[in-house]
Amino acid sequence: MKYFQIIFLLFFSCSLLAETRIDYYVNLGGIKIADANFTIKSDKNNWSLLTEVEAAGIVDVFVKFISTTESKGIINDNKLVPELYKFSYLTGRGSSRNGSITYKDNIPIRLAADPNYADDEKPSLKFLEKYGSASNDPYSALLVHGSYTDPCQFIAQGFDGLRSFKTIFVRPAKEEKIKIGGQEVLTSKCVGYFDPIIGYKESDFLDEISKPGSVRYWFKYFETLNLWAPVKVIIDTPLGGFVLKGTALKN
Repeated sequence: MKYFQIIFLLFFSCSLLAETRIDYYVNLGGIKIADANFTIKSDKNNWSLLTEVEAAGIVDVFVKFISTTESKGIINDNKLVPELYKFSYLTGRGSSRNGSITYKDNIPIRLAADPNYADDEKPSLKFLEKYGSASNDPYSALLVHGSYTDPCQFIAQGFDGLRSFKTIFVRPAKEEKIKIGGQEVLTSKCVGYFDPIIGYKESDFLDEISKPGSVRYWFKYFETLNLWAPVKVIIDTPLGGFVLKGTALKN
């Protein structure tokens, strides 16, 4: 009887996690380059995010790739605190990498990868702590806790073990309705810019996306998750607009 109660409680507690999936297309300069999806789960104490990005359109003919990530953690003081980030990618040419970042008290304490990074590239523990503290991985950094009535007030800080950045918004949210799969969705539009901290080489691309107003996010508030998530993103680049646009919302 005791074991039955434990199993029942574990199952029941897991089922309380709200879940939403967002499907996207990805365009660059008006050309489709990928399909993507986010599966977000959360309750009052925990959160998780699964992502998948796969080459599509004309890009899939020449440069096949698939990338997946998994991140999870706890919600503490209205913040998404990471505990684990796992990533993998595979290209049509056979190159691949699997890896993970482990956190303790919101500080990355270990970066593991297979194949491993070169000795001159692999970050030290001091580097992980300096640039990864109070950060999320690049994907979960896109999520904003529902305690923010205006998601544009949130400063996203992403860290993948080698590179660190912030996304900073420069004006209050503006309500705007957009279409997703034939459904009209109320969103909060945020305008800002990309702030590279470390790990990025100087380039025209970096200069362009770092200009104020070069980044636009349309956040939707998901009540069951108590989280804001982007359903549309446009970033100005020298190659044209990078567009991540939702095509379907599934609860």
